[in-house]
Amino acid sequence: MTTEQDRGEARCNQVLDAAATCFRQRGFHGASMAELARAAGMSVGHIYHYFENKEAIIAAIVERDVAEILALLDSLHDEEDILQALIREAGNEMEESPCSDEALQVEILAEASRNPKVAVTVHEGDRRARTRLAETIASGRARRGLPPLADLEARTEIIIALFEGLMLRRIRHPKAVDDATIAVLRSTLHTLLET
Repeated sequence: MTTEQDRGEARCNQVLDAAATCFRQRGFHGASMAELARAAGMSVGHIYHYFENKEAIIAAIVERDVAEILALLDSLHDEEDILQALIREAGNEMEESPCSDEALQVEILAEASRNPKVAVTVHEGDRRARTRLAETIASGRARRGLPPLADLEARTEIIIALFEGLMLRRIRHPKAVDDATIAVLRSTLHTLLET
């Protein structure tokens, strides 16, 4: 039996999925609430029942993305060797996901560069993901008996930059992420995580 909360969550996700498609295709400002409503199969008023405005929709998309990253990092703590699990998982998402995911991320970042409310959302989501990644690296090194990293924050930034850079490369060069690229990425992560 589905509860009212489950139905509400499903409707929110329906709106977020529709918004993601519209934002990818037409941009944040080009996609109207009427278009979002049509894509979601509901009325504009119904969307406003769940989200105050398009900024709130972007905030929810960012939160959903951050939740996925945090869940992935949390799942690695069950691994015997967290660092090897991080390296093993590196690039799997990029090989499997369509480039349209990158287009949505770029659209959100572009909006964050000109909209202070969206910037706060993006900055906070980044802080949470960055902090959890650093904690995961530190935990993995401790389990291995490796010394703490004095430059952990810098290494975390470089790791994130590698992934974000590859995301942008896929927009410019859709076949940029192949087996050879993933192998080099994993080798680079080995150096950053284990030395």
